[in-house]
Amino acid sequence: MTGSGSAEDAQEEPYLLGTDSDERHRLETQHRLWADWAHDLWDRAGFGPGDRLLDLGCGPGFAALELAERVGAEGRVLAVDESARFIGALAQEAGRRGLAQLTARVERVEALRLDPGSLDGAFARWLFCFLPDPVPVIERAVSGLRSGGRLVVWDYLNYNATALHPRSPAFERVLAAVYESWRRTGGDLNVGERLPGLIAGAGCRLVELVPLARFARPGTALWQWPTGFFFGYVPKLVEAGLLTAAECEAFEAEWREREHDPGAFLSAPPMVGIIAEKR
Repeated sequence: MTGSGSAEDAQEEPYLLGTDSDERHRLETQHRLWADWAHDLWDRAGFGPGDRLLDLGCGPGFAALELAERVGAEGRVLAVDESARFIGALAQEAGRRGLAQLTARVERVEALRLDPGSLDGAFARWLFCFLPDPVPVIERAVSGLRSGGRLVVWDYLNYNATALHPRSPAFERVLAAVYESWRRTGGDLNVGERLPGLIAGAGCRLVELVPLARFARPGTALWQWPTGFFFGYVPKLVEAGLLTAAECEAFEAEWREREHDPGAFLSAPPMVGIIAEKR
């Protein structure tokens, strides 16, 4: 399922949510709204000048660009993603900014190729929730870390805890359909509960678990994050037969009504930040 019906999108087709310009804009907004949390995790992991880092499943590369600026000219950042469209745009932007330390590579994370011990750190955000089996990907990333290298992972912990307040049956029906759409593709929107154990099993010592949770209120920048996702994705759930047209209309009407309710707020899906160290 992609975000556009063009022939180019049909050929690309690596992303459940698509790789078109609307999705790229949504991801850019998402990165901007959560950038401070990413920076905090990188600080906790000790990512800094001169480091050799991996951005795994980098998407359009907004984090990769910031990591490249963080490590400086003496460092290196390898950004890997299966979307040729995203990687091409990232390489172009890195060149425009003069970030020769950033290498962007088209590659499926399941087929990741790394020189053993070649990295000081690796970062993966909102990646493992899409994968039917995170273990081989974790093992490949860890194999590239030197002893003492840090792995930073950020993903969903308990997606069903997402809630629109006051409670909304229309929203809860949409949430259940989103969860089912992920399950059908082999993904897991609660993968965060398994990741600490899987990472430890891949030869890492867990250093820190960081809770990532926020409330979004109408009229704020953060409110636009779920708005962009749901209004872009709910029609696709109707196409997939997971929602009826009437349920879609009920959700959209409810959401627009809440946008004018000063007491309304959304409990964003709780996530976990994991910092681990290779033994």
